[in-house]
Amino acid sequence: MKLTERELEIMRILWEADKPLMVSEIVQRDKNGTIYSVQRIIQNLIKKEMVAVEGMAYNKKALGRTFKPLVSAESIEQSHIQDVLSKMVSRNIVVSHLIAALLPADSSEQTLEELNRLEDIIRERKKRILGEETSGDLQEKG
Repeated sequence: MKLTERELEIMRILWEADKPLMVSEIVQRDKNGTIYSVQRIIQNLIKKEMVAVEGMAYNKKALGRTFKPLVSAESIEQSHIQDVLSKMVSRNIVVSHLIAALLPADSSEQTLEELNRLEDIIRERKKRILGEETSGDLQEKG
């Protein structure tokens, strides 16, 4: 699901919170928001099924709804990065070169773990692609 920059900012606030937040609490943490703009963004995020009402809470004397994210930061951030990369690839930038430039150059244990995770991701993608080709071949023959 595609999010605007403002929606992404609000999602980051919700992800970083240790509990569901009221709109007034989001506004306090947001550098650019007013109560009305944040309410509008929250409503858009609810329609996109990114945020849900968690419950009710008191903030000073007011009772209000609290909101929680329904999707993980990782899934949205990955999607956002993929959008950026797809635009770069369409400009004839080779993906493998781009990924190699992002890899750490040191020889630490953390770097080795990251490379192992990337190998696992590549292996899974290959399995999925080969599985799709096999099922596609079967459908053509049937």
